Amino acid sequence: MILFSISLIFLLLYIIFNKSAKANNILGVLAFIFICFVYVVLVTNSTKPEFFYPKKQLQIYPFTGNYYNWLTINLTKFKLDLGIDEQFINDLTNNIDKSLLKADKVDISVKMLYDTSIYKNKVYLYFGLTPVILFYLPFYLATKYFISDHIIVLILSIFIFLLHILIYRKILNLLNRQNYFTVIPILIFGLASGIVLTYVSITIHLIPILTSVFCSLTALYVFLLLSDAKYKNLKMFLIGLFLALAIGARPISIILAIFIFIAILIMDSKKYIYNFSKFQNFQSSNLIKKYLCFFVPLIIYGIILALYNYFRFDSIFNFGYTYQFSPIYQKGFAQNLNHSLIDFIKHIFLNLFHLPVFTSINPLCVFKNYENVSYFEPMIGGFIIYPIVIFILFIKNFLTKTSKKNKNIHVLFIIMLSVGFIYFLINSYIGSNARFVAEYLSLLLVPSLVLFYNLIEIVNNDILKNIIKFLFLCFIIFSLYVNTNLINCIILMSKNGLI
Repeated sequence: MILFSISLIFLLLYIIFNKSAKANNILGVLAFIFICFVYVVLVTNSTKPEFFYPKKQLQIYPFTGNYYNWLTINLTKFKLDLGIDEQFINDLTNNIDKSLLKADKVDISVKMLYDTSIYKNKVYLYFGLTPVILFYLPFYLATKYFISDHIIVLILSIFIFLLHILIYRKILNLLNRQNYFTVIPILIFGLASGIVLTYVSITIHLIPILTSVFCSLTALYVFLLLSDAKYKNLKMFLIGLFLALAIGARPISIILAIFIFIAILIMDSKKYIYNFSKFQNFQSSNLIKKYLCFFVPLIIYGIILALYNYFRFDSIFNFGYTYQFSPIYQKGFAQNLNHSLIDFIKHIFLNLFHLPVFTSINPLCVFKNYENVSYFEPMIGGFIIYPIVIFILFIKNFLTKTSKKNKNIHVLFIIMLSVGFIYFLINSYIGSNARFVAEYLSLLLVPSLVLFYNLIEIVNNDILKNIIKFLFLCFIIFSLYVNTNLINCIILMSKNGLI
Protein backbone atom coordinates (compact mmCIF):
# COMPACT_ATOMS: atom_id res chain seq x y z
CA MET A 1 0.00 0.00 0.00
CA ILE A 2 3.01 2.31 0.29
CA LEU A 3 3.22 2.84 -3.49
CA PHE A 4 -0.51 3.50 -3.72
CA SER A 5 -0.33 5.98 -0.84
CA ILE A 6 2.55 7.88 -2.45
CA SER A 7 0.62 8.00 -5.74
CA LEU A 8 -2.41 9.43 -3.94
CA ILE A 9 -0.19 12.07 -2.31
CA PHE A 10 0.98 13.15 -5.76
CA LEU A 11 -2.64 13.37 -6.91
CA LEU A 12 -3.64 15.37 -3.84
CA LEU A 13 -0.75 17.80 -4.30
CA TYR A 14 -1.69 18.20 -7.95
CA ILE A 15 -5.27 19.09 -6.98
CA ILE A 16 -4.04 21.58 -4.35
CA PHE A 17 -1.47 23.29 -6.61
CA ASN A 18 -3.35 22.83 -9.87
CA LYS A 19 -3.15 26.52 -10.82
CA SER A 20 0.57 26.86 -10.19
CA ALA A 21 2.67 26.02 -13.26
CA LYS A 22 5.89 25.98 -11.23
CA ALA A 23 4.46 23.59 -8.64
CA ASN A 24 3.16 21.32 -11.41
CA ASN A 25 6.58 21.17 -13.01
CA ILE A 26 8.23 20.27 -9.71
CA LEU A 27 5.59 17.61 -9.04
CA GLY A 28 6.10 16.21 -12.53
CA VAL A 29 9.86 15.89 -12.04
CA LEU A 30 9.40 14.28 -8.63
CA ALA A 31 6.80 11.85 -10.03
CA PHE A 32 9.18 10.89 -12.86
CA ILE A 33 11.99 10.19 -10.39
CA PHE A 34 9.60 8.25 -8.15
CA ILE A 35 8.47 5.96 -10.98
CA CYS A 36 12.03 5.34 -12.16
CA PHE A 37 12.86 4.39 -8.56
CA VAL A 38 9.88 1.99 -8.57
CA TYR A 39 11.25 0.34 -11.72
CA VAL A 40 14.66 -0.07 -10.10
CA VAL A 41 13.19 -1.59 -6.93
CA LEU A 42 10.94 -3.91 -8.92
CA VAL A 43 13.66 -5.16 -11.28
CA THR A 44 16.10 -5.79 -8.45
CA ASN A 45 13.48 -7.73 -6.48
CA SER A 46 11.72 -9.67 -9.22
CA THR A 47 12.68 -12.98 -10.84
CA LYS A 48 16.19 -14.18 -9.87
CA PRO A 49 17.50 -10.79 -8.58
CA GLU A 50 20.90 -12.35 -7.88
CA PHE A 51 21.52 -12.23 -11.65
CA PHE A 52 20.98 -8.44 -11.85
CA TYR A 53 24.59 -7.26 -12.12
CA PRO A 54 26.74 -7.87 -15.23
CA LYS A 55 28.98 -10.90 -14.88
CA LYS A 56 32.22 -11.88 -16.56
CA GLN A 57 31.08 -15.50 -16.73
CA LEU A 58 27.98 -16.55 -18.63
CA GLN A 59 25.22 -17.29 -16.12
CA ILE A 60 21.80 -18.53 -17.16
CA TYR A 61 18.82 -19.46 -15.00
CA PRO A 62 15.61 -21.44 -15.52
CA PHE A 63 13.69 -20.93 -17.51
CA THR A 64 15.31 -19.04 -20.41
CA GLY A 65 16.97 -16.39 -18.27
CA ASN A 66 19.94 -14.58 -19.85
CA TYR A 67 19.61 -16.79 -22.93
CA TYR A 68 20.37 -13.84 -25.20
CA ASN A 69 23.82 -13.78 -23.61
CA TRP A 70 24.13 -17.46 -24.45
CA LEU A 71 23.40 -16.63 -28.08
CA THR A 72 25.75 -13.63 -27.96
CA ILE A 73 28.79 -15.67 -26.95
CA ASN A 74 28.07 -18.14 -29.74
CA LEU A 75 27.63 -15.38 -32.32
CA THR A 76 31.14 -14.17 -31.47
CA LYS A 77 32.24 -17.67 -32.46
CA PHE A 78 30.22 -17.39 -35.70
CA LYS A 79 27.67 -19.97 -34.51
CA LEU A 80 23.91 -19.40 -34.75
CA ASP A 81 22.84 -22.18 -32.38
CA LEU A 82 23.42 -22.52 -28.63
CA GLY A 83 26.10 -25.15 -29.00
CA ILE A 84 24.39 -27.95 -27.03
CA ASP A 85 25.66 -31.49 -27.55
CA GLU A 86 23.89 -32.93 -30.58
CA GLN A 87 23.85 -36.47 -29.18
CA PHE A 88 21.95 -35.24 -26.12
CA ILE A 89 19.43 -33.47 -28.37
CA ASN A 90 19.08 -36.57 -30.53
CA ASP A 91 18.39 -38.78 -27.52
CA LEU A 92 15.95 -36.22 -26.14
CA THR A 93 13.93 -35.80 -29.32
CA ASN A 94 13.74 -39.55 -29.88
CA ASN A 95 12.08 -39.91 -26.47
CA ILE A 96 10.17 -36.66 -26.61
CA ASP A 97 6.68 -38.10 -26.01
CA LYS A 98 7.69 -40.08 -22.93
CA SER A 99 9.59 -37.22 -21.31
CA LEU A 100 7.02 -34.51 -21.94
CA LEU A 101 3.97 -36.52 -20.92
CA LYS A 102 5.30 -36.46 -17.35
CA ALA A 103 6.30 -32.81 -17.21
CA ASP A 104 6.46 -32.75 -13.42
CA LYS A 105 9.26 -35.35 -13.51
CA VAL A 106 11.26 -33.80 -16.33
CA ASP A 107 14.90 -33.19 -15.51
CA ILE A 108 16.08 -29.57 -15.28
CA SER A 109 18.47 -30.13 -18.20
CA VAL A 110 15.41 -30.81 -20.37
CA LYS A 111 13.29 -27.99 -18.96
CA MET A 112 16.11 -25.57 -19.72
CA LEU A 113 15.36 -26.16 -23.40
CA TYR A 114 11.69 -25.18 -23.09
CA ASP A 115 10.85 -22.29 -25.43
CA THR A 116 13.86 -22.88 -27.63
CA SER A 117 13.69 -24.27 -31.17
CA ILE A 118 15.13 -27.69 -32.00
CA TYR A 119 15.93 -28.29 -35.67
CA LYS A 120 18.26 -30.96 -37.06
CA ASN A 121 19.56 -31.78 -33.58
CA LYS A 122 20.59 -28.17 -32.93
CA VAL A 123 19.05 -25.75 -30.45
CA TYR A 124 18.23 -22.19 -31.54
CA LEU A 125 16.44 -19.18 -30.08
CA TYR A 126 13.34 -18.25 -32.04
CA PHE A 127 13.11 -14.91 -30.19
CA GLY A 128 13.89 -11.78 -32.22
CA LEU A 129 17.48 -10.84 -33.03
CA THR A 130 17.20 -7.06 -32.43
CA PRO A 131 17.94 -7.11 -28.65
CA VAL A 132 21.25 -8.87 -29.35
CA ILE A 133 22.22 -6.21 -31.89
CA LEU A 134 21.13 -3.26 -29.75
CA PHE A 135 22.22 -4.37 -26.28
CA TYR A 136 23.84 -7.71 -25.58
CA LEU A 137 26.48 -7.95 -28.31
CA PRO A 138 27.71 -4.31 -28.13
CA PHE A 139 27.97 -4.50 -24.33
CA TYR A 140 29.91 -7.76 -24.46
CA LEU A 141 32.28 -6.56 -27.20
CA ALA A 142 32.93 -3.31 -25.32
CA THR A 143 33.38 -4.72 -21.79
CA LYS A 144 33.76 -8.53 -22.09
CA TYR A 145 30.97 -8.68 -19.48
CA PHE A 146 27.48 -10.08 -19.97
CA ILE A 147 24.72 -7.56 -19.34
CA SER A 148 21.72 -9.07 -17.56
CA ASP A 149 18.11 -9.33 -18.73
CA HIS A 150 17.19 -7.31 -15.63
CA ILE A 151 19.25 -4.29 -16.66
CA ILE A 152 17.88 -4.43 -20.22
CA VAL A 153 14.33 -4.52 -18.83
CA LEU A 154 15.09 -1.52 -16.61
CA ILE A 155 16.59 0.49 -19.47
CA LEU A 156 13.73 -0.30 -21.85
CA SER A 157 11.09 0.46 -19.20
CA ILE A 158 12.50 3.92 -18.53
CA PHE A 159 12.83 4.73 -22.23
CA ILE A 160 9.29 3.54 -22.99
CA PHE A 161 8.04 5.69 -20.10
CA LEU A 162 9.98 8.68 -21.45
CA LEU A 163 8.75 8.16 -25.02
CA HIS A 164 5.13 8.25 -23.89
CA ILE A 165 5.81 11.58 -22.20
CA LEU A 166 7.61 12.95 -25.29
CA ILE A 167 4.82 11.90 -27.67
CA TYR A 168 2.19 13.33 -25.36
CA ARG A 169 4.00 16.66 -24.94
CA LYS A 170 4.66 16.98 -28.66
CA ILE A 171 0.97 16.48 -29.42
CA LEU A 172 0.02 19.14 -26.88
CA ASN A 173 2.54 21.56 -28.39
CA LEU A 174 1.23 20.97 -31.90
CA LEU A 175 -2.31 21.56 -30.64
CA ASN A 176 -1.18 24.70 -28.76
CA ARG A 177 -2.18 23.27 -25.41
CA GLN A 178 0.26 23.76 -22.56
CA ASN A 179 -1.82 23.32 -19.40
CA TYR A 180 -2.48 19.58 -19.56
CA PHE A 181 1.02 18.32 -18.85
CA THR A 182 0.67 17.48 -15.19
CA VAL A 183 1.54 14.75 -12.72
CA ILE A 184 -1.48 12.70 -13.87
CA PRO A 185 -0.09 11.67 -17.28
CA ILE A 186 3.26 10.84 -15.68
CA LEU A 187 1.61 8.50 -13.17
CA ILE A 188 -0.47 6.91 -15.93
CA PHE A 189 2.44 6.41 -18.35
CA GLY A 190 4.67 5.08 -15.59
CA LEU A 191 2.38 2.81 -13.61
CA ALA A 192 -0.66 2.00 -15.77
CA SER A 193 1.03 1.14 -19.07
CA GLY A 194 1.18 -2.61 -18.50
CA ILE A 195 4.98 -2.45 -18.25
CA VAL A 196 5.06 -3.49 -14.60
CA LEU A 197 2.91 -6.52 -15.43
CA THR A 198 5.63 -7.83 -17.72
CA TYR A 199 7.95 -8.09 -14.72
CA VAL A 200 6.07 -11.17 -13.59
CA SER A 201 8.85 -13.11 -15.29
CA ILE A 202 12.09 -11.40 -16.29
CA THR A 203 13.36 -13.84 -18.89
CA ILE A 204 14.03 -13.83 -22.62
CA HIS A 205 10.26 -13.81 -23.30
CA LEU A 206 10.00 -10.25 -22.04
CA ILE A 207 13.00 -8.69 -23.80
CA PRO A 208 11.74 -8.78 -27.44
CA ILE A 209 8.32 -7.45 -26.37
CA LEU A 210 9.75 -4.41 -24.60
CA THR A 211 12.32 -3.89 -27.38
CA SER A 212 9.54 -3.90 -29.96
CA VAL A 213 7.47 -1.43 -27.92
CA PHE A 214 10.48 0.86 -27.52
CA CYS A 215 11.39 0.81 -31.23
CA SER A 216 7.75 1.25 -32.30
CA LEU A 217 7.19 4.26 -30.04
CA THR A 218 10.46 5.80 -31.26
CA ALA A 219 9.29 5.43 -34.88
CA LEU A 220 5.93 6.99 -34.00
CA TYR A 221 7.59 9.91 -32.23
CA VAL A 222 9.82 10.62 -35.24
CA PHE A 223 6.72 10.33 -37.47
CA LEU A 224 5.16 13.07 -35.37
CA LEU A 225 8.25 15.22 -35.98
CA LEU A 226 7.58 15.12 -39.74
CA SER A 227 5.27 18.10 -39.19
CA ASP A 228 8.51 20.10 -39.23
CA ALA A 229 9.98 20.12 -42.76
CA LYS A 230 13.60 20.20 -41.56
CA TYR A 231 15.73 17.06 -41.98
CA LYS A 232 12.80 15.17 -43.48
CA ASN A 233 14.96 12.54 -45.19
CA LEU A 234 16.84 11.85 -41.96
CA LYS A 235 13.55 11.45 -40.12
CA MET A 236 12.28 9.06 -42.80
CA PHE A 237 15.47 7.03 -42.41
CA LEU A 238 15.04 6.89 -38.63
CA ILE A 239 11.40 5.83 -38.98
CA GLY A 240 12.40 3.02 -41.34
CA LEU A 241 15.34 2.02 -39.12
CA PHE A 242 13.32 1.75 -35.89
CA LEU A 243 10.47 -0.03 -37.65
CA ALA A 244 13.00 -2.54 -39.00
CA LEU A 245 14.40 -3.03 -35.49
CA ALA A 246 10.88 -3.45 -34.10
CA ILE A 247 10.13 -6.14 -36.70
CA GLY A 248 13.42 -7.84 -35.84
CA ALA A 249 12.30 -7.99 -32.22
CA ARG A 250 8.67 -8.97 -32.83
CA PRO A 251 7.59 -9.82 -36.41
CA ILE A 252 4.07 -8.66 -35.52
CA SER A 253 5.46 -5.10 -35.75
CA ILE A 254 5.33 -5.35 -39.54
CA ILE A 255 1.67 -4.31 -39.14
CA LEU A 256 2.78 -0.95 -37.73
CA ALA A 257 5.32 -0.53 -40.56
CA ILE A 258 2.61 -1.14 -43.17
CA PHE A 259 0.24 1.36 -41.54
CA ILE A 260 2.91 4.06 -41.30
CA PHE A 261 4.00 3.59 -44.91
CA ILE A 262 0.41 3.73 -46.18
CA ALA A 263 -0.19 6.86 -44.08
CA ILE A 264 2.89 8.62 -45.49
CA LEU A 265 1.92 7.57 -49.03
CA ILE A 266 -1.62 8.91 -48.65
CA MET A 267 -0.40 12.19 -47.14
CA ASP A 268 2.06 12.68 -50.02
CA SER A 269 -0.55 11.79 -52.64
CA LYS A 270 -2.94 14.40 -51.28
CA LYS A 271 -0.17 16.97 -51.19
CA TYR A 272 1.23 16.45 -54.69
CA ILE A 273 -0.94 14.28 -56.93
CA TYR A 274 -4.24 16.04 -56.26
CA ASN A 275 -2.47 19.38 -56.60
CA PHE A 276 -0.79 18.68 -59.92
CA SER A 277 0.62 22.17 -60.41
CA LYS A 278 2.40 21.87 -57.06
CA PHE A 279 3.64 18.43 -58.02
CA GLN A 280 5.11 19.77 -61.26
CA ASN A 281 7.16 22.31 -59.35
CA PHE A 282 8.36 19.64 -56.95
CA GLN A 283 11.53 17.75 -57.81
CA SER A 284 10.49 14.12 -58.20
CA SER A 285 14.02 13.05 -57.25
CA ASN A 286 13.44 14.45 -53.74
CA LEU A 287 10.34 12.31 -53.37
CA ILE A 288 12.24 9.21 -54.52
CA LYS A 289 15.06 10.00 -52.10
CA LYS A 290 12.53 10.35 -49.30
CA TYR A 291 11.10 6.87 -49.87
CA LEU A 292 14.56 5.37 -50.35
CA CYS A 293 15.52 6.72 -46.93
CA PHE A 294 12.48 4.93 -45.51
CA PHE A 295 12.97 1.60 -47.26
CA VAL A 296 16.76 1.16 -47.22
CA PRO A 297 17.01 0.19 -43.51
CA LEU A 298 13.92 -2.01 -43.84
CA ILE A 299 15.38 -3.83 -46.85
CA ILE A 300 18.89 -4.22 -45.39
CA TYR A 301 17.66 -5.52 -42.05
CA GLY A 302 15.05 -7.65 -43.81
CA ILE A 303 17.83 -9.35 -45.79
CA ILE A 304 19.82 -9.92 -42.57
CA LEU A 305 16.80 -11.53 -40.88
CA ALA A 306 16.03 -13.62 -43.96
CA LEU A 307 19.59 -14.97 -44.07
CA TYR A 308 19.52 -15.54 -40.30
CA ASN A 309 16.38 -17.67 -40.75
CA TYR A 310 17.69 -19.51 -43.79
CA PHE A 311 20.99 -20.53 -42.20
CA ARG A 312 19.12 -21.86 -39.17
CA PHE A 313 15.88 -23.34 -40.53
CA ASP A 314 16.42 -23.58 -44.31
CA SER A 315 13.67 -21.03 -44.92
CA ILE A 316 13.81 -17.24 -45.04
CA PHE A 317 10.30 -16.99 -43.54
CA ASN A 318 10.68 -19.45 -40.67
CA PHE A 319 11.74 -17.84 -37.39
CA GLY A 320 11.72 -21.19 -35.60
CA TYR A 321 8.44 -20.74 -33.79
CA THR A 322 7.06 -23.95 -35.31
CA TYR A 323 10.00 -25.92 -33.89
CA GLN A 324 9.45 -24.70 -30.33
CA PHE A 325 10.27 -27.29 -27.68
CA SER A 326 7.71 -27.37 -24.84
CA PRO A 327 4.87 -29.60 -23.63
CA ILE A 328 2.31 -27.29 -25.25
CA TYR A 329 3.83 -27.02 -28.70
CA GLN A 330 4.80 -30.66 -29.02
CA LYS A 331 1.08 -31.38 -29.25
CA GLY A 332 1.21 -29.82 -32.67
CA PHE A 333 1.63 -26.24 -33.81
CA ALA A 334 -1.49 -26.22 -35.97
CA GLN A 335 -3.56 -27.76 -33.20
CA ASN A 336 -2.52 -25.06 -30.76
CA LEU A 337 -3.43 -22.25 -33.15
CA ASN A 338 -6.68 -23.87 -34.25
CA HIS A 339 -8.76 -22.28 -31.51
CA SER A 340 -12.51 -22.32 -31.59
CA LEU A 341 -14.54 -19.13 -31.97
CA ILE A 342 -15.70 -19.58 -28.37
CA ASP A 343 -12.07 -19.66 -27.17
CA PHE A 344 -11.31 -16.54 -29.19
CA ILE A 345 -14.25 -14.67 -27.62
CA LYS A 346 -13.18 -15.83 -24.16
CA HIS A 347 -9.65 -14.59 -24.81
CA ILE A 348 -10.97 -11.18 -25.89
CA PHE A 349 -13.01 -10.90 -22.72
CA LEU A 350 -10.10 -11.99 -20.52
CA ASN A 351 -7.68 -9.60 -22.19
CA LEU A 352 -10.06 -6.75 -21.40
CA PHE A 353 -11.85 -7.56 -18.16
CA HIS A 354 -10.01 -10.36 -16.33
CA LEU A 355 -9.88 -9.33 -12.67
CA PRO A 356 -7.04 -9.97 -10.25
CA VAL A 357 -7.83 -11.76 -7.02
CA PHE A 358 -8.23 -9.22 -4.23
CA THR A 359 -7.21 -10.66 -0.87
CA SER A 360 -7.21 -9.16 2.58
CA ILE A 361 -3.41 -9.15 2.84
CA ASN A 362 -2.08 -5.60 2.42
CA PRO A 363 -4.55 -5.77 0.33
CA LEU A 364 -2.77 -7.70 -2.38
CA CYS A 365 -3.78 -8.15 -6.02
CA VAL A 366 -2.84 -11.61 -7.23
CA PHE A 367 -2.61 -12.78 -10.84
CA LYS A 368 -5.07 -15.55 -11.49
CA ASN A 369 -4.89 -18.26 -14.13
CA TYR A 370 -8.04 -18.88 -16.13
CA GLU A 371 -7.96 -22.53 -17.11
CA ASN A 372 -11.22 -22.92 -19.01
CA VAL A 373 -9.63 -21.76 -22.25
CA SER A 374 -6.96 -23.23 -24.48
CA TYR A 375 -4.22 -21.01 -23.09
CA PHE A 376 -3.61 -20.15 -19.46
CA GLU A 377 -0.97 -18.12 -17.69
CA PRO A 378 -1.02 -15.27 -15.15
CA MET A 379 -3.13 -12.52 -16.70
CA ILE A 380 -5.01 -9.30 -16.09
CA GLY A 381 -7.44 -7.35 -18.28
CA GLY A 382 -6.22 -4.23 -20.06
CA PHE A 383 -9.37 -2.29 -19.19
CA ILE A 384 -8.90 -3.19 -15.52
CA ILE A 385 -5.41 -1.72 -15.30
CA TYR A 386 -6.21 1.22 -17.62
CA PRO A 387 -9.96 2.05 -17.66
CA ILE A 388 -9.28 5.50 -19.16
CA VAL A 389 -9.17 3.71 -22.49
CA ILE A 390 -12.96 4.20 -22.55
CA PHE A 391 -12.42 7.77 -23.79
CA ILE A 392 -11.35 6.36 -27.16
CA LEU A 393 -15.09 6.12 -27.83
CA PHE A 394 -15.04 9.91 -28.33
CA ILE A 395 -12.54 9.83 -31.16
CA LYS A 396 -14.79 11.16 -33.94
CA ASN A 397 -14.89 14.80 -32.88
CA PHE A 398 -11.15 14.89 -32.24
CA LEU A 399 -10.31 13.48 -35.68
CA THR A 400 -12.62 16.01 -37.33
CA LYS A 401 -10.85 18.87 -35.58
CA THR A 402 -7.28 17.67 -36.06
CA SER A 403 -7.76 16.89 -39.75
CA LYS A 404 -7.92 20.64 -40.28
CA LYS A 405 -5.28 21.65 -37.72
CA ASN A 406 -2.51 19.06 -37.96
CA LYS A 407 -2.51 16.11 -40.35
CA ASN A 408 0.30 14.32 -38.54
CA ILE A 409 -1.62 14.13 -35.25
CA HIS A 410 -4.76 13.07 -37.11
CA VAL A 411 -2.93 10.25 -38.89
CA LEU A 412 -0.89 9.31 -35.80
CA PHE A 413 -4.06 8.64 -33.79
CA ILE A 414 -5.56 6.52 -36.56
CA ILE A 415 -2.34 4.47 -36.75
CA MET A 416 -1.98 3.99 -32.98
CA LEU A 417 -5.61 3.05 -32.40
CA SER A 418 -5.87 0.76 -35.45
CA VAL A 419 -2.61 -1.09 -34.82
CA GLY A 420 -3.33 -1.31 -31.09
CA PHE A 421 -6.70 -2.91 -31.85
CA ILE A 422 -5.10 -5.39 -34.28
CA TYR A 423 -2.42 -6.33 -31.73
CA PHE A 424 -5.18 -6.88 -29.19
CA LEU A 425 -7.07 -9.23 -31.55
CA ILE A 426 -3.94 -11.19 -32.51
CA ASN A 427 -2.82 -11.64 -28.91
CA SER A 428 -6.38 -12.57 -27.94
CA TYR A 429 -6.44 -15.25 -30.62
CA ILE A 430 -3.13 -16.72 -29.48
CA GLY A 431 -4.07 -16.51 -25.80
CA SER A 432 -4.09 -14.29 -22.76
CA ASN A 433 -0.95 -13.33 -20.91
CA ALA A 434 0.15 -10.50 -18.62
CA ARG A 435 3.20 -9.93 -20.84
CA PHE A 436 1.18 -8.98 -23.90
CA VAL A 437 -1.07 -6.33 -22.34
CA ALA A 438 1.70 -3.71 -22.63
CA GLU A 439 1.99 -4.36 -26.37
CA TYR A 440 -1.42 -2.92 -27.20
CA LEU A 441 -1.77 -0.57 -24.23
CA SER A 442 1.44 1.22 -25.24
CA LEU A 443 -0.39 2.44 -28.35
CA LEU A 444 -3.58 3.44 -26.52
CA LEU A 445 -2.19 5.43 -23.57
CA VAL A 446 -1.56 8.78 -25.26
CA PRO A 447 -4.68 8.82 -27.50
CA SER A 448 -7.05 7.99 -24.65
CA LEU A 449 -5.62 10.68 -22.39
CA VAL A 450 -5.69 13.36 -25.11
CA LEU A 451 -9.25 12.34 -25.98
CA PHE A 452 -10.33 12.88 -22.38
CA TYR A 453 -9.05 16.46 -22.44
CA ASN A 454 -10.67 16.96 -25.83
CA LEU A 455 -13.99 15.75 -24.40
CA ILE A 456 -13.71 18.24 -21.53
CA GLU A 457 -13.25 21.05 -24.05
CA ILE A 458 -16.25 20.21 -26.21
CA VAL A 459 -18.71 19.70 -23.33
CA ASN A 460 -20.53 22.97 -22.67
CA ASN A 461 -22.61 21.85 -19.70
CA ASP A 462 -20.70 22.58 -16.47
CA ILE A 463 -22.51 19.88 -14.49
CA LEU A 464 -21.74 17.24 -17.11
CA LYS A 465 -18.15 18.45 -17.34
CA ASN A 466 -17.67 18.05 -13.58
CA ILE A 467 -19.21 14.57 -13.70
CA ILE A 468 -16.75 13.55 -16.45
CA LYS A 469 -13.83 14.97 -14.44
CA PHE A 470 -14.95 13.09 -11.35
CA LEU A 471 -15.29 9.88 -13.36
CA PHE A 472 -11.81 10.43 -14.77
CA LEU A 473 -10.37 10.91 -11.27
CA CYS A 474 -12.07 7.69 -10.12
CA PHE A 475 -10.53 5.86 -13.07
CA ILE A 476 -7.09 7.26 -12.15
CA ILE A 477 -7.38 6.16 -8.51
CA PHE A 478 -8.65 2.71 -9.51
CA SER A 479 -5.79 2.27 -12.01
CA LEU A 480 -3.20 3.27 -9.46
CA TYR A 481 -4.73 0.97 -6.87
CA VAL A 482 -4.69 -2.08 -9.14
CA ASN A 483 -1.26 -1.44 -10.65
CA THR A 484 0.56 -0.59 -7.43
CA ASN A 485 -0.86 -3.66 -5.73
CA LEU A 486 0.17 -5.81 -8.67
CA ILE A 487 3.70 -4.52 -8.13
CA ASN A 488 3.52 -5.75 -4.54
CA CYS A 489 2.17 -9.03 -5.86
CA ILE A 490 5.09 -9.52 -8.25
CA ILE A 491 7.70 -8.78 -5.60
CA LEU A 492 6.09 -11.11 -3.04
CA MET A 493 5.57 -13.88 -5.58
CA SER A 494 9.20 -13.63 -6.58
CA LYS A 495 10.48 -13.70 -2.99
CA ASN A 496 8.31 -16.75 -2.30
CA GLY A 497 9.69 -18.55 -5.35
CA LEU A 498 6.35 -18.59 -7.17
CA ILE A 499 7.67 -16.99 -10.36
